[in-house]
This record gives sequence, C-alpha cells and structure tokens, in this order.
Amino acid sequence: MTSAADGSGSALAAERISKTFGAVRVLHDVDLRLARGEIRALVGRNGCGKSTLIKILAGVHAPDPGGRLALGGAELALPLGAAQARAHGLAFVHQDLALEEEASVVDNLLVGRFATAAGGRIPWRRERRRAQEALARFGVDVDVRAQLRSLSQVERALVAIVRALLELPGGGGVLVLDEPTAFLPAEEVERLFAAVRTAAASGTAVLYVSHRLEEVLALASTVTILRDGRHIVTRSLEGLGKEQLVELILGQRLEAFYPTLEASAGAPVLRAEGISGRVVRDLSLTLGGGEIVGVTGLGGSGFDELPYLLAGAGGASAGSISLGEQRFDASTLDPARAIAAGIALLPADRRRQSGVPGLSVAANVSLPALRRFARAGRIDRRAERAAVGELIERLGVTPPDERLQLGQLSGGNQQKALLGKWLQLEPRVLLLHEPAQGVDVAAKHELMARFEQAAERGAGVLIASAEHEDLAHLCHRVLVLHGGCLVAELSGAEISEERIAELSFGGLVTTIEQEAAHV
Repeated sequence: MTSAADGSGSALAAERISKTFGAVRVLHDVDLRLARGEIRALVGRNGCGKSTLIKILAGVHAPDPGGRLALGGAELALPLGAAQARAHGLAFVHQDLALEEEASVVDNLLVGRFATAAGGRIPWRRERRRAQEALARFGVDVDVRAQLRSLSQVERALVAIVRALLELPGGGGVLVLDEPTAFLPAEEVERLFAAVRTAAASGTAVLYVSHRLEEVLALASTVTILRDGRHIVTRSLEGLGKEQLVELILGQRLEAFYPTLEASAGAPVLRAEGISGRVVRDLSLTLGGGEIVGVTGLGGSGFDELPYLLAGAGGASAGSISLGEQRFDASTLDPARAIAAGIALLPADRRRQSGVPGLSVAANVSLPALRRFARAGRIDRRAERAAVGELIERLGVTPPDERLQLGQLSGGNQQKALLGKWLQLEPRVLLLHEPAQGVDVAAKHELMARFEQAAERGAGVLIASAEHEDLAHLCHRVLVLHGGCLVAELSGAEISEERIAELSFGGLVTTIEQEAAHV
C-alpha cells in the first residue's frame, strides 16, 4: 500500500498527524491528502482539532513525533516552520484576514515582495500595475492606492486571498481558507467563491474550513470530517445533503434542530421610535416580552447597526427608547445606562467587542455582575470563580474551567460563556448580533435553546442576522431593512427562508424602481 505521505500526484499529503497539549491529545493520527485543483472542505464541531491541524501546517504548532508531510511530492521534515511552509507552497487566509486597515491595498498585497530598482528604490508605478493585474485576475476592481479600510468586507477578503495566492507557485500550491466568510454578507459570498474556483482551476489545491454547511456544499467537491481529534471520513459531497452532513459531523441524528416556539408575545418590553444612526433612518419598532424578533437585510441595509443603536453603543443621532416607564433619548443613551435599564447586547465580534481573549473566563463572565462579589471594597475572587464555574457548567461550556483564558476555548464555547455573561443579569431585552457566527452545529443548537429559554422567562429577544434559515425557524416576527428603512415585516406562517430572502433582495429592487421613477 502506498504511504499517504509519499506525495505522488498530490499537492499535499499528510500522515499520522497527532498533537498533545499537556496530558490532552487533541489530534489522533490524522491523515489528509489533497489533489492539485481540488477544493476540499474540512469540517467538524468546535474543538474537533481543525484549528490545531491548520496551525501545524502553518508552522505555529509542532506535531507529536511520528507524523509525515509532503508538499508537491517533496517530503518535509516536521516540525514545519512558518517560512518553510510558505517556501513550499502553503498559503493561509484566516478569519481575521491579517490585513493592515490603515495601509493601502498595494502595500497589503505586496509587502515583503516589492520589486526594487537601482539604489533600492521601489518603482511604484510598475508595482501598482502589478497589484492591479493580480486583483483583476480574480475579478477584483479596486483602486490599489486606496486605504484598505475604504473597501467593503468582501473586497478585503478578496485582497487577502489574492495576497495569499501571490505567495504560491504559479498554478500550484495549497491555499488554506479558515472561516474566510465569517464576517461577509451572504449575498457577497459568491464573489469570494468565484475567486477560489479560479485559483483551483489553475491547479491550486484549496482546503476550505467553515461552519456554514450550505457554503461547504456549494463550493467544495470533497469533505474531510474530524470528530474528537480523529479523522472520521473523507468522501465526495455529491449526493450528500445538509442533514446527512450534520449527522456525520455529530455522529448522531439531531432530531429537532430549532426549538418549538410559543405563538404569542406578552406586553411590550421595549418601544423604539424614530431611531436614526449612520445607516438606519427613522425606524420604529416594538418588542414584546417572550417574543423573538429577527432583523435582517442585505449588507449595508442597517440591520446590523440596529442592536447597537438600541443598546446605546452605536451613536444614534435621533429617536427615543422606552422600557416600561423609563424613556431615553437614543442620542444620549450609553451602554452603562442601557444595562442598568435591563438591556443586554451580545456583539458579533467576540475578540474585540464581546470578550477579551487574553483574560480568564471568570473575568469575562463576571464583568457586568462584579457588584455581587464586592466585599468591603474588594472583589471576593473565590466567590466570583465559584459563581462563574457553576454558570458555565450549567450552560454546557467545555471545558467548564473558569480559570482558562477565554481565547483558549473553541468559538462555540466562547459564545456560550459570553451569552451567559448577560443571561445571569436576567435582562428584559436581549439584543443579539450574528449570535451563531463561527460556531459548530451542536453549539448553535444549544445557543438557540438558550434564546428560547430567555424568551420563555419574559425577555424580549432581538436577533440581527443574515442567516435567513435561522430567522425563519426561530422568530415570531422578522423585520427586513433596506437603505436603513423598514421595508417589510413577516409574522407567523408568513415567515420562510425563501420569503425573507425574496424581501431582502426585493427591497433593493423596489428602491431602484422608485429611484428610476423620479429620474
């Protein structure tokens, strides 16, 4: 039998890759082989070993002894260094993209690879033309002199992909994409996929890591599934549906993915009138106790701005927010007053806005409730750790160790802990922005059950998300925004994934038609 790592005919061939941290073995003899031009999905629950495997390929982690790795037919010594990985045709695009927001597009693309003329000078005109041509090959039309921060989310992701491809040998190598669409609007994902397909058509092998299974099914031809650090199966995706893929990932059938909602809502817990912000314009809404309301739209519609405006964290320019007898001017409301009034916000960005990865789980979770642990002007750390430990165990955070840094947990377990941070306050209003972003299917199932439990306790829950399937199954009402304005509202039997998508794009069509009528 031919060794998996002999590399013949493969862009990448790995054999018996294992990794142990302390007394815990997180990868068990994993094999992985990619053919030239193949698009392979790598999927599994949070904590299954995907990130560890990628970090070994990137030279961040050294594997346990005994593994073998070949790139383009050349067997390499392990551990692999980061520079060695690049030199042998491995390029990576991670979820955070690792781009410099304040630098120009050309600087981001060619830093470290600029050609120089006599005297070490950079021939800028020629280098800008080189960058423009590289982007054009993948359908990206932007001014390479512009600052990166002026680009759209999908354009930034495409710049990151083109930069990675420039590191590879022409028509070869391996491109590893680690959750590259996590922060992209759904309607923009196909632009990124087109660039990936172009790269694969030139002979580059692509390893695509994502929790968005509909994207896996749309892009990849084959899939490798890891579970508990072990290689479960590698197979063709042809004929495989989403439900079957979920079963392979979990190792069991998930009978009821979404919770069963009660049909009625209680008295209003929040009234917003005339809310305006950077995108949102003169928007009014009511949220009932026990009600789950979804807010969605295309990228730039303002749906993702709304929860921050309602929580005093988005710079509202006008409007009012009422909770019972309390009424606030939205333009002067700040997060501290909102929290005191019973509003809790869980932002989408776990690393920068929702949590602090370098602090312990206990420090992250206890932050809004520190007064409970105050003793004579000091924080009783023992009581704090005990309370947080009990909370995260109840929420199913794995491992249930409040002393770990938040960043040491998988994405799904981070999100469960950060949701617990706010649920412990028993808020009257729970505002969620893309709450299931970057989490595995099992963690997503658990999170949704918590949203339903919060509603059952009488909280009003508002979910701002581009995940139409989730909203269709989880919400009593769904509001659709376009151009910062409310263009449609669905309730009860009217709600479906197809109808939400139709109205999201229909809002764009309606606006174009209205503008054309005034020309």
